[in-house]
Amino acid sequence: MRFISDYALAIITIWQEARGELQEGKIAVAEVIRNRMKRKYSSDGSVADTVLRPYQFSGWNTKDPNRVPSMRIDDKDPIVNDCIEAWATSEHSDLTGGAVLYLNEDAVTALPDWVSVSHKTAKIGKHSFYIPMGGG
Repeated sequence: MRFISDYALAIITIWQEARGELQEGKIAVAEVIRNRMKRKYSSDGSVADTVLRPYQFSGWNTKDPNRVPSMRIDDKDPIVNDCIEAWATSEHSDLTGGAVLYLNEDAVTALPDWVSVSHKTAKIGKHSFYIPMGGG
């Protein structure tokens, strides 16, 4: 039995990754989750495998400071409700141009190797969104 639904995992991931962003940024992160699921990019096609795969969404990394607080969120928080809305909206939006990767370039000391073999599709808030060359 799974105790945490795919829906809850998606909302928590959006909260971890984009709670400081405007709604457009939350939707964009939700789109990346959906794009990865659809293309099975570092994913078996499920929300759980997509967001919990090691080192894919930093909020789930063992030492990430967002990991534990995210387990305490609930729908009384207006930001959580924004994340819920973003997840629903992302089902039919494409703000990221089909991106499967993103990062906050200002938050890293060195760009990951995958940036050099990817095409930037959008910059939304603090996040830059990418598709690997060849489509991903």
